[in-house]
Amino acid sequence: MTAPVAVLAVVLCAFGLTACAGDDRSQAGQVPVSAYGMQAWLGTQLRGPDFRLLRDHGAGLFRFNLLTTSRDDRGPPAIPTYDAVIQAAVEQRVELLPVLMRTRPKDRSPGKQVAAPPEGRAQHAEWRRRVRLVAERYGPSGSFWRERPRLPYRPIRMWEVWNEPNLPQFWDQRTPNPREYGRLLRETGGVLRGVDPGVRIVSGGLAWRHSGGPYLGAALDAAGPCSVDAISVHPYAPTVGRAMGHLAEARSVADSRGLRDVALWTTEIGWRVGGAGAGDLELGYSDVETPAAQARALNGFFAATTRRRRELRLGPTFAFALRDRVNPKTGEVDNRSGLRLANDTPRPAWGVLSRWAKAAPPLRLPGPRACPR
Repeated sequence: MTAPVAVLAVVLCAFGLTACAGDDRSQAGQVPVSAYGMQAWLGTQLRGPDFRLLRDHGAGLFRFNLLTTSRDDRGPPAIPTYDAVIQAAVEQRVELLPVLMRTRPKDRSPGKQVAAPPEGRAQHAEWRRRVRLVAERYGPSGSFWRERPRLPYRPIRMWEVWNEPNLPQFWDQRTPNPREYGRLLRETGGVLRGVDPGVRIVSGGLAWRHSGGPYLGAALDAAGPCSVDAISVHPYAPTVGRAMGHLAEARSVADSRGLRDVALWTTEIGWRVGGAGAGDLELGYSDVETPAAQARALNGFFAATTRRRRELRLGPTFAFALRDRVNPKTGEVDNRSGLRLANDTPRPAWGVLSRWAKAAPPLRLPGPRACPR
């Protein structure tokens, strides 16, 4: 095999575009990933045309919630829903970052759900069982891939554990407990690594302005130094300077715990146009008046993170959100955080994302950290 062909084979293997020995990429070393990704309201409803749009504009990563419960522990995970979105993304060569969470119905509003971490021995045991179930389905050599031999083999090797665990609305409306989350992070990572020794564990994205620094420090202390391969931050802020300040603080906390080699991932960032939309604390904090201001803020953030990528050891950036949110009951737009309108018309910020994402070289995703498990 000539040198150029050998290099091409390694790249194809890393991306799952050709067969690797044993279908195991844990030995592939540093894997290239897109520098930019995207999220969407109701992300599990995206299909082929949506992922083609992301791919064509350079956003090669997509983050979505993968719930271990469809309503509570009495029902199975919504496997058909996740099968559909994962197949659509894989067909369009978009890599996935699932966010593992558990929900239960709201006591006083049965039609809605809240994020509910497991409590007690029985719930923790069920959580571990369900995490293993989805990892064994979508990870290396999983049943999802065996059932679809014609589908490009791109097993999920990155998992994020929870979303914004430092906010009550994502912690069963209880006071968020960083030590409890740290234990959940360690427990979940142990299950995932038991299925796939080459997996990358991403900590749950922290709403940084809500005591993000102290929370991260306490959570890492509880989880242990080998609990994560990447640290996720949501540095929402009124200005780019303050957003970058959040990332710098996160870097300092991680370094103080001996995690200088662990990258910071911005798994949510965005600016909402014109406010209008109750209940979204982080986006309310980063409202702007006009679409042009949204584009300027996003451009400034991308420029600043590119400039400081090495200094702060920054990983991928995920923009929020693909389109504005539509209230399913009223049909009215109730959140204008989208880079595209609800009718799919692009805002200026969409052009900003496209330009940066197309121009950015792939990032190198390190292999799992070499430390005792």
